[in-house]
Amino acid sequence: MNNKNPALSTIRHLWSWWIILPALVTIIAYARASEDFNISETQLRAHVEYLTSSKLGGRATPARGSVLAQRYIAALFEKYQLQTMPGAPHYRQNIPLIVSRTDYERSRMIVKKNDQTQTFLPDRDVFFFPRGGRDADLTAPVMLTGYGIRAPEFGYDDFAGADPKGKLLLIFNREPQEKDSTSIFNGAKPTKYSQPQVKVRLARESGALGLLIIQPPNNDLPPIETTLDRYRQSQNESLIQLADDQEAFPVFYLKTEAAQFLLGPDFDLSGYQKAIDENLKSAPRLLPNTEVTLSIRFKEVKKKSTANIVGYYPGQTDEVVLVVAHHDHIGSQGGAINPGADDNASGTAGLLEIAREITQRGEKLKRGVIFLSTGAEEVGTLGSLYFSRHLPVPTPKIVAALNMDCIGRDASTQFRAMQDTTLGPEPNTLMIFYSGQTPALDSLARKNNETTKLNLVLEPSLHFSGSSDHIHFHDLGIPSLFFFTGFHRDYHTPGDTSEKLNWEKMTRIGRLACDMVIDMANRPQRPLFDRTIKDVKSTGRKYGG
Repeated sequence: MNNKNPALSTIRHLWSWWIILPALVTIIAYARASEDFNISETQLRAHVEYLTSSKLGGRATPARGSVLAQRYIAALFEKYQLQTMPGAPHYRQNIPLIVSRTDYERSRMIVKKNDQTQTFLPDRDVFFFPRGGRDADLTAPVMLTGYGIRAPEFGYDDFAGADPKGKLLLIFNREPQEKDSTSIFNGAKPTKYSQPQVKVRLARESGALGLLIIQPPNNDLPPIETTLDRYRQSQNESLIQLADDQEAFPVFYLKTEAAQFLLGPDFDLSGYQKAIDENLKSAPRLLPNTEVTLSIRFKEVKKKSTANIVGYYPGQTDEVVLVVAHHDHIGSQGGAINPGADDNASGTAGLLEIAREITQRGEKLKRGVIFLSTGAEEVGTLGSLYFSRHLPVPTPKIVAALNMDCIGRDASTQFRAMQDTTLGPEPNTLMIFYSGQTPALDSLARKNNETTKLNLVLEPSLHFSGSSDHIHFHDLGIPSLFFFTGFHRDYHTPGDTSEKLNWEKMTRIGRLACDMVIDMANRPQRPLFDRTIKDVKSTGRKYGG
C-alpha cells in the first residue's frame, strides 16, 4: 500500500530511527570496545614513553629506575586484575643478588710441576671472568680431558674411562672436527657442546673442580686473548649475579706459554688433538707431578636485590602459557642515559598490551597465561634463570614460552650487525627463533600471521646460545619462541629512543604474539618438545608471510 501523507511518513521515519537508535548505540559501543580489546598503538606508546623517561635513568640493575619500572608493571597487572602467584606476593618475585668486582691484582694461578713452580698473572698469562663473590683458594691435580664434552647422541665422550672428581680439567676450546662439513657434530656448524657454559655444566656434573681452557693448536685460531677481547673489555665492571651462585667454579683461559708449562716441553699437543679429531676417541690423562693452585679474590662485595613481576590469568586447566619480556636496561654510561626503547621497553609494552587484551576480553581460555616481566636480563638473564629455578607451577605444566626482546625496529636480520652498522634494515620483518625440537611452532606462527601479514624469518634452533630470557625455558624442555626485529646501530647506546620505533609494525607484532598466545592456550593438543630430534634445517633467512 502506498501512503503519500507527508506527516504520517515523517512520523514513521522518526519512529523507525527511535527503534534502531539503541541498536546503533550498542553497535558503536561494541565497535569501540572491540577496538580497545585489540593491541593499541596508543597504549604501546604510553608504556614506552614512561619506561624510557629520564626519571627511570635507563632502568639499570639494581637501581631506582628498574624499581620504578617494576612498580609500574605491577600496578598495571593489578589494574588488569591478574592474579598473583606463589612466591610472588603483590606480583613481585624478589631476586637476591651479589654485586662485586674481581680483584685481579690479588688473584693468581700457581703451577707446581716436578721441582719447578711458576706463577701466572691474570690478564697477562691467563684470563678469567669469575662468578662467585667469595674469595677462593683451590689446589688440585690436572687432567687433560680432550674438549671436555660428553655428547651421547653423537656417541662421543671425553670423560670415558676417566675419574675427573676433585681435579681441574685441561680442555680444548670449541669442539672436535669443527671445520669438517661431514662431522657428526652438525658438520661445520657449531653445536651447543662448543659453548663454555655447556662445558662448565658437564665438568661440574663429573665432579671436577674447575676448567683450564686452551686453544686447539691445529685449527688456525687466533690467540686465546684475541678470542676473549670482547669479554676483557668489561672485566673491570661490577659483577652482578644470583646470591645462590656465589660458589665459585673457576674457568681459566691459558695462553700458549702457560699451557706448555703445564704439559711439559715434550708433550705433542698437536698430535693429541689430531688423534681425537680423526678417531673421535678421547684419551684423558692425569698430568704427572703437576698441581695447580687458583687464587681468586673479590672486592667491594655487596648484597643487593631486584625483582621479576609475575601475573597470572587462570584457565580451565592447570596448564599455562608463559609470556616473557625483560624490563631492565643498562642505565647511564659516561653521563648519558641509555633509554632502551627497543631493548626492551618495546617487548615490555607488548607484554602489557597482551595482558590487557586477554583480561579485557574475559574469555575463559583452556590454559592459563603467566605474564613474566623479568629483571636483570642485561646482566646475564638472571631474572629468567631465577624464575626457572623457582617456578610457581611444575615444569610439565608450562606448555610453551614466548619471549619478546627488541620488537620495535626495522633492523638487520644478520647478527653480525653488532659489528657492521652499514647493513641496511629489512622492512616489515620479524624474526622468530624457536625450539627446533618443536616443529609445530613454525606452522603455528604462519597460521596466526595470516591476519598480521608480517614478513617472518622462522629459524629453528636445537641449542640457543644467545643471551635472552627464552634460553632457560628451552633448556627445561619447554617449547620456546623468541620474537626479535634485529640489531641496529643504536643497540645499547643513547640513540635507542622511542621516536625511532616503528609503531605500526610493533602493534602488528603485538597482535601476532597475542593471537599465538591465545592459540597455544586453547588448542586441543599442546606443542610437544621432541628430544629425539637431533637435526634441523635452517630456513636460509627466507621470508614467508
